[in-house]
Amino acid sequence: MSGISWMVPTLATVVALAVIALVLVIRTWPARPDLSPEEMADLASTPMPTLQRMAWWGFAIGVTSFGVIAFLLSTRGVMTYWEDDGFRLFVLGVFLVGLLGSVGVTNLPLVRLQSTGGLDERDRAVLARAPTAQMTLALLGLAAWLVALGQKFHDEGAVPMVYLYILFGTVVLLMMIGQSVGIILGYWFGARNAEG
Repeated sequence: MSGISWMVPTLATVVALAVIALVLVIRTWPARPDLSPEEMADLASTPMPTLQRMAWWGFAIGVTSFGVIAFLLSTRGVMTYWEDDGFRLFVLGVFLVGLLGSVGVTNLPLVRLQSTGGLDERDRAVLARAPTAQMTLALLGLAAWLVALGQKFHDEGAVPMVYLYILFGTVVLLMMIGQSVGIILGYWFGARNAEG
């Protein structure tokens, strides 16, 4: 199997495993109570919390950079990434923009919110649950890579170093995306369960 043809199924496997993980995370939250139409209208008119808005931005930046990198590597090939310095630096730039952008819109403002007391008990409850989605997504991404690399290079008995760099970058981006997913799910389930 060529370097390009096996990469697409691998990335599709990561996405499929992420969906399965999200379903499992969703099932761990309590069931939705029956809300009256007035309560539903109150929830709909409530402004989005700052932390939730930051998580949506972090999610958009992380998924965009992940998608761009996946597209570039699946069309140009992993070995092109390893051999072409210009292409490698471009992919690294996309990775850093995604990483720093996600940190800039989620983690840094979160530090400021915590230091100024801008988080209420609902925000703290959401932050306490967020690592579940974050670690689940990262571990599933790592598992998908390990299975794919084990299958691809089974006969050779060794994985080329280039894949280890890509694996590391994937896990880091999935951790950033997972943090945002955990926050978004925390607010969604909190609203559905009429918490806060």
